[in-house]
Amino acid sequence: MVATTKPAFPVFVLLAYGGFWAWMAIAPLNRFDWLLENLLIFLCVGMLIGTYRRFPLSHSSYVGIALFLALHTYGSHSSYGATPIDPLLQQLFGGGRLPYDRLVHLAYGVLLAGPIREVLRRLAGVRGFAADALAVAVVLATGAFYELIEMWVAGLVAPEMGALFLGSQGDPWDAQHDMELELIGAIAVLGLGALLRRLNLFAK
Repeated sequence: MVATTKPAFPVFVLLAYGGFWAWMAIAPLNRFDWLLENLLIFLCVGMLIGTYRRFPLSHSSYVGIALFLALHTYGSHSSYGATPIDPLLQQLFGGGRLPYDRLVHLAYGVLLAGPIREVLRRLAGVRGFAADALAVAVVLATGAFYELIEMWVAGLVAPEMGALFLGSQGDPWDAQHDMELELIGAIAVLGLGALLRRLNLFAK
């Protein structure tokens, strides 16, 4: 992947996501929980803007990041509880649990493994299988760290809202299932990318 040097496309992606974020900021289910859910969004977007001139990413990486942030933004609007598309997802996948939260964790691996791989290739100089393996490891490590952040924030900032913020929905294995989906998503998308590169159908 080749990093972008012209700001037009990243600015377009930022504005598109910013418009969606502003829409989802209107009357969320719980304003305080919405703020907690958005803390990492503020950090991520600020970091991408701050590092753009010295370390611009590829167009595909910006799109993947924006799509994941949009999914998280949509979920945070309803505190990941009973989003409007949950009934449809339940019909598709079955089960009594609200599945949108699981979908976002799967998307974490699918949409962010590529940007992580790009950063590792450029910063650490890793290539081929090593880049894929390290990207999968980073996805799993950051996913696990996010579960810890959720626990710390819920305990320190709003312990009375812990169940709502964590979104475990009574599942004692919620954190493990979330990390499992992130791992599956990362392996699937990077495995597909490796196959396409091997067939010379995708840039190395």
